[in-house]
Amino acid sequence: MKKGKSAMKIDTHLLKILVLVTFFATSSLSVNAEPQVLVTIGSMQVSSDELNTAMASSPFATQATSMDEDDQAGLRGDMLRRLVAARLLALEAQRLDLDKTKAYQQDIENFRQGLLYRFYMDKLRERIVIPADTLTAIKQQFKGDSEGMTAAKAAYEADQYRTLKLATLQNLLQHDNTKLHEDRIKAGVKADTVLMEGKSFRIRYADIVDLKKHAAQPNPDWVKEQLYKRGELLLVAKAADKEGVDVSDKLKQYQSERLPAVMLETKTKEWIPGEKTLREWFAKHPEVATVPERRHVGQLVVGTRKEAEGLRARIIKGESLFTLAGELSIDPVGRKQNGDMGWFVEGRGMPELDNALSKLKDDQLSEVIETKAGFHLLTILEREPGGKKTYSDVRNRIRQMIINEKLPPYLGELERRYKVTWKVIQTRDEKDPKQPIKQAL
Repeated sequence: MKKGKSAMKIDTHLLKILVLVTFFATSSLSVNAEPQVLVTIGSMQVSSDELNTAMASSPFATQATSMDEDDQAGLRGDMLRRLVAARLLALEAQRLDLDKTKAYQQDIENFRQGLLYRFYMDKLRERIVIPADTLTAIKQQFKGDSEGMTAAKAAYEADQYRTLKLATLQNLLQHDNTKLHEDRIKAGVKADTVLMEGKSFRIRYADIVDLKKHAAQPNPDWVKEQLYKRGELLLVAKAADKEGVDVSDKLKQYQSERLPAVMLETKTKEWIPGEKTLREWFAKHPEVATVPERRHVGQLVVGTRKEAEGLRARIIKGESLFTLAGELSIDPVGRKQNGDMGWFVEGRGMPELDNALSKLKDDQLSEVIETKAGFHLLTILEREPGGKKTYSDVRNRIRQMIINEKLPPYLGELERRYKVTWKVIQTRDEKDPKQPIKQAL
């Protein structure tokens, strides 16, 4: 039996607080449909096209088609709320002029230069063509060995790329009249000491060494490596600029993602000013260090207790739960996977099933368990025991949990400040349209 991955568990109640399942399940939101405005945030809006684009680039995009309509709708609702939260954070960042800070502007410029560098180097790679006689020789040498032939071609292209890249950089260095001052990388080097300069750029020590992280001077060889990388980036980006390479679309997309992140980073420093905050939170929530048991579960689900009891008797006599699940299970995922449900974490999922699993030994067949989904038979194939972790082990998790506590009410404040109007139908659970967003980013 192959080990499966646990099915995605989605808190559909939370995800559907604001977005009605039937709206997303039945509305035509394909890229070919007329775009619909789903939410307005002040003068901004989120359309169905934007939601579709976000869903397509989501890590869950390939899994969505295997979900039922309710779970798909819940996932779309969650994504919509994330888009709204990002807009709110961006608006607040602009109000506080975070987009005008030197650090933010440098971040955007660094990303722009990186885009230009990658574009230019990709174009260099495209210029590499294996000569016909060389290709013929490779084919003769690796006749019948497709993997060897592919590796040989890749090695040849990599070697040619290195040669072309070196020649290109040398040409750019000469054209810009670049001067290298490696001799200045020594004890006592100052933040504003120039280590490399040309007609179009200048690199100081502080440009390549973060003085906050490196109070003491790093290894000179490491500093030289950072210097060469920075110089190469600037020269190539400048060359791409001269050729009129346009990266504005990708840069705009990055800005739309980066600005909300900057706002969240700013608030996080406010919420977690130091180590003391993390340790105090840990003292109040020691359970965060508990690692629950994980169980690899096999499951068969049918519609009646009588049928389940009959199948249980057959399994006890020697038939395979997994074969029967592949033939008879009413759970579409379980049937497709022949009853192999992957790994489940203790304390999560349906309480009835979790309670039954807590009493089972490995390879033991459960009694019939009734839930709203049907009548279940369970077995545990293998398990990973739980345990306790130290503060250091869970420090990052504590940080994230504090953010998860602070973010929803903060987003609620922003909703009221920027007047969020939801154009989708609200659920019965959402009687108060001013209720703040509860889903964290």
